[in-house]
Amino acid sequence: MDTSFTLRIDANGKRWDGNSSPQGDKQQRRRQKLQALLQTLKAGDLDAARLAFTALINFDPTVSADPYLNKLGAALQSSNLYAAQHLGFELQNRGGQLQSHASVSHTQPSSKKPESLASHTGSPRIDLSA
Repeated sequence: MDTSFTLRIDANGKRWDGNSSPQGDKQQRRRQKLQALLQTLKAGDLDAARLAFTALINFDPTVSADPYLNKLGAALQSSNLYAAQHLGFELQNRGGQLQSHASVSHTQPSSKKPESLASHTGSPRIDLSA
């Protein structure tokens, strides 16, 4: 009679600290989606850039507060590839850091917040349905 035991160790288990935390994973996936957007802009592929932009906004709607990303979405929606590429370049020069709703509300005084929000109609949405 065989008395051996099978033991399986999962080395890919989730850790709850550092970059393996759920928040770290979300930030990493947001960076990946932003990089995909910037790469499609560099390549000059307007349709792929629209898809990448939509994927980024759908993944993390809080980044729609970023002024560059908001303008970039408007440029993509109006098929202005040159402006979208320029804004993508500006985003990359900032180190690819996007402002979210949370960071905007902490950096702006409360008296200015309604005024700045009134000038924005929200993030531009691209209708990809045919």
